[in-house]
Amino acid sequence: MNPKTKINMFSIKRAGKMVLPALGLFATLFVTSCSSDDDEVNPNPNPTPEPTEEPFVLSLSIMGSEGNFTYYTVLFDDVMSGTLSAAGQGIEQPGYYDFKQIDNAIYSIGGLDDVNVVGITRGEDGELVQTGDVSYDRSLSDIIKADDNTLVAVSIDGDSDVITFHTLNETSVTATSTVSRPVSDLTEVDAPAYSGMRIEGGNLFLSYYISDPVSFETNMTDVARVAVYSYPGFEFQEVITDDRVGPIGGFNTKSGLIEDENGRIYAFSHSNPANGFSQVTNDSGILRINSGETAFDEEYYFDIAEVAGGTPAHVKYLGNGKVFAEMNMASRNEQERWSDSPLQSAIIDLNDQTVNFISGIPEHNGAGRRLAALHDGDYVYLTIPEDNVVSVYRVNTTDYTATKGAEVEANFVAGFFKF
Repeated sequence: MNPKTKINMFSIKRAGKMVLPALGLFATLFVTSCSSDDDEVNPNPNPTPEPTEEPFVLSLSIMGSEGNFTYYTVLFDDVMSGTLSAAGQGIEQPGYYDFKQIDNAIYSIGGLDDVNVVGITRGEDGELVQTGDVSYDRSLSDIIKADDNTLVAVSIDGDSDVITFHTLNETSVTATSTVSRPVSDLTEVDAPAYSGMRIEGGNLFLSYYISDPVSFETNMTDVARVAVYSYPGFEFQEVITDDRVGPIGGFNTKSGLIEDENGRIYAFSHSNPANGFSQVTNDSGILRINSGETAFDEEYYFDIAEVAGGTPAHVKYLGNGKVFAEMNMASRNEQERWSDSPLQSAIIDLNDQTVNFISGIPEHNGAGRRLAALHDGDYVYLTIPEDNVVSVYRVNTTDYTATKGAEVEANFVAGFFKF
C-alpha cells in the first residue's frame, strides 16, 4: 500500500497531510450497523491487574459511506459470546482518534482536524461520561503518566521544526504547561517520527526514527536512536544510539519503548516494511536501558528474530518480564510495505529471552496502529480479523492458548479496556 493513496479505506488526506487510520484487513471491513490498549505502567507499574467484575469498554471504529470514521466507546458486560454492536449507545466521536487508558480514565487523542484530548470515565450511575476537553495547535503523538496527577503528552509533526511537550492535570484533564524544543536536537535530515516515550529517574526517553515527511521514505536505518530530555524541565540532554540494531518502533505503533517494574526500559527494533520502513540495513532485536542510566546496556541484546523466526511489531507489557506481542512472521525482505501482516500472537520473556506462540489464534493482519488489547489477570483480550469478521480472542498467558469470543460489528477496534 502506498501512503499517498487518495481517500479510501486505508488513508485520509487533508490539508496536504497523510494519515493512515487503519492498515491491513481491519480497514477493508465495511460495517453499517450503528445509528491495555496500552495501559500505562510508568511511573508506578502495576503489571498484574487483578481481574474484576467491571464491564469491558471497547472503542469501535465505524467507517461511513464517504470514508470518514466515527468512534463509539461502549460498555459491554460480556465479550466472549454473541455480537458486540455500538448501535444506539456509547460515546460518539466523529473524526480520527487514538485511545489509551491511564489509571481509571480512557483518553481519546484526536488527530487531523480534531486536535484535542478528552477523558472518558464512568459516572456515578455507571454510564460512560466525558471529562475535560483540551485542544492543541497540533495533534498529539502520545500521552503517558508522569507522576501522581500529571500526564505528559508530546507532539512530533514532520511539518514542524519543534517537538512540543505538554503537561496536563490528570484529574481534570486540563492543560498546565507547554514547552517546545528544536527538532535539530534530534536530526537535521528529514524528520523524526515518534515511536515511544517513557519517564524514569528524572529523564524522559523518546524513541524515534527518521522519515521523509512527504514520501515517508526511511533513508536512515543504520542505528537505534533515543533522545533523552530532563524531566520535569524537558531540557534536551543527548541522543543515545546503538548500532547493533536498526531504528526503534514503527509507524503509528507507539510501542518502541516499554518499562518493567524495576525501571528498566526495553527498546524494540524491527524495521519492518509492513510497519512503514522503506529499507532494511541492520538487524532487528531488543535492547535495554537500565534504571538510572542514560545509555544502552552493552551486556543485553535479545536477538528475537533468531529465537522466534519473526519480529515483534506490537507489544504490551504484562509484568515480571513478560510481554504480549504481535509478531510479524515474514522475513523483512518479503513483507508488503504498510500491510501490518502476517502476524502471530506470542508471549515474550525478556529475562529468559524466550518466545511462546499462542495456539488458537490464526495468522492475521494488524490494524496499522496502536495495539488495542486488555491485560486482565491471567488473560489478554484483543480482536482479530478473519474472513471479513472481527472477533474477540481471550489469551491465557499461563498456558499460551486462546479462546474465540464475540463477533464485533466494526471496521476495527481502536481500544479494549476495563476500569
